[in-house]
Amino acid sequence: MRKIAFFSQKGGCGKTTTCVNIAAALASRGRRILILDLDSNACASRTFGALESLENSIAAALLGLRPLAEVVRPTEIDNIWLVPGATDLHSLDNVEGVLDPNRRDDLGRLSPVALQLELAQSDLARFDYLLLDCPGGHPFIEHLVLLACDEVIIPTGLSIYDLYAATPTMHLILMAREARGDDKPDFLGFLPNGAGRRGVSRRVQSTLDQYSLPCLPAVRHSDLIKTLAGMPTVPQRLMVLARPESAVTASFRQVAAMIDHDPEITGRSESEMVAAAGPSGATSVPADAQSSLPLDSEHLEVVPCAHLGI
Repeated sequence: MRKIAFFSQKGGCGKTTTCVNIAAALASRGRRILILDLDSNACASRTFGALESLENSIAAALLGLRPLAEVVRPTEIDNIWLVPGATDLHSLDNVEGVLDPNRRDDLGRLSPVALQLELAQSDLARFDYLLLDCPGGHPFIEHLVLLACDEVIIPTGLSIYDLYAATPTMHLILMAREARGDDKPDFLGFLPNGAGRRGVSRRVQSTLDQYSLPCLPAVRHSDLIKTLAGMPTVPQRLMVLARPESAVTASFRQVAAMIDHDPEITGRSESEMVAAAGPSGATSVPADAQSSLPLDSEHLEVVPCAHLGI
């Protein structure tokens, strides 16, 4: 099972939207998907109509109150299961009196290795993918995720503020790799969101290219994405299912195919993939070639943290 986090320190960059729609695209390819909602806004859970209280959410599993298997629930979409989030997740790091000594820190609070331990103890072999929907700007949950996942995708908007967030986000990934000592998590790529008909602007793409790191094909812009979120049924809330013939859905499906190592996608040259996807404008790297792209501090000098005032 592959464990992929949709991760960024910045909120509002499309983490949940890409997570749930790529889940739907992978599910349509016959893959069995488990979504783990770690955001206290619980938007992924709301999408599937499954907002839960703390005792029926991922929080209960992390605290050792219930096994993870007991809080996994099916969704209305074939091949997609969910571990619901809860609005109390924002205070998870302040919970005292954690009983399991392996899950608590020196102060008796939840340890950042809790998710890693829970996943290791859970039988999740029936799933092909675990997709982790992460919050923006919650240091404790960010640590939980980066110590537990195998791969990371960084969704990014197309404003300069989104690009400013890329460097500190990448630094967190590097710190996790150093702490783990196993060269994990791997970086699958930036995922630009909200591209127009002509694709990503040259200025934005030039900034992303300077990292010399993978950049997945851009997801097209559509105002429908926000509108669909309020629809009455689950299939109507997912762009991939509600508008299967749209350009936005085509871009989600292409990203899912690359993640899934589809030889018809990953075997193409970059120019062939861009041509096949239409005017996405993003520099894309085949998933089976990404391991040749190193991830180290040399790639993180594009947008210095000093520009952020930190």
